[in-house]
Amino acid sequence: GGKARGLAFMDRIHAGYFDPAKYPGVTVAIPRTLVLGTDVFDDFMRENDLLPQAVGSHSDSHMANLFIKASLPGKIVGDLRDFIRNVKVPLAVRSSSLLEDSLYQPFAGIYATKMLPNDQVSDDIRFLNLVNAIKFVYASTFFRQAKSYIGSTPHRVEDEKMAVVIQPVVGQAHAECFYPDFSGV
Repeated sequence: GGKARGLAFMDRIHAGYFDPAKYPGVTVAIPRTLVLGTDVFDDFMRENDLLPQAVGSHSDSHMANLFIKASLPGKIVGDLRDFIRNVKVPLAVRSSSLLEDSLYQPFAGIYATKMLPNDQVSDDIRFLNLVNAIKFVYASTFFRQAKSYIGSTPHRVEDEKMAVVIQPVVGQAHAECFYPDFSGV
């Protein structure tokens, strides 16, 4: 998707052109990122036969519930369990659709991002929260705002593909709160 491509591009630019010697005491890094490609979205949609209902005119809550009840493709479940077992900081689960960073019809702000505190002791609870966040981002592809926006473009909602970018939130814990170092668009 658009965000995933942009992050990969920025990582290459950063590695090739950023000279840390010019900026002593400044660390610039892209957080370790996990990307579920659009192929996972395609498998999810197909295995759960979601497209017929997804293109209908259901409410956003109906769509979210429909997607939350569906199962993620088995090929990624083990990898997600390993990831959550090893990452115990807050997470941003972000949309990365094919159309999202389009030059002429950008979809910025149309699809969901879920922020997870990821601070539960149980790996199982953190895993379930991650899985549900992924499914919610997938469902946002078919929320009313997204359908309305895509209707104003030459694209069709059936043709949209969603990748998901999962990133640790970079920051520091202060007492019982976690604050990102900075945030922006």
